[in-house]
Amino acid sequence: MSATSKFPYKGQAVYPQVTLQDNGQYAACFVIRAGYDESGEVRYVRELPTTEFSNEDDAVAYILDFSAEWIDQNPL
Repeated sequence: MSATSKFPYKGQAVYPQVTLQDNGQYAACFVIRAGYDESGEVRYVRELPTTEFSNEDDAVAYILDFSAEWIDQNPL
């Protein structure tokens, strides 16, 4: 996944940071920022690989599901 990949949602942007861990699992880390570019304030950060998946697609799907729910519950 590109370091600049982003997914816009309701005036915010989700930046997935999926990384392959030493154990072969993909860590689902991400940042939610206000606005559609990187100049908006950071609203949420998940840096620790608290959730891991066997493939990158599942990690991204989790990130998008979690982020959409969080944004819906914490509108701008």
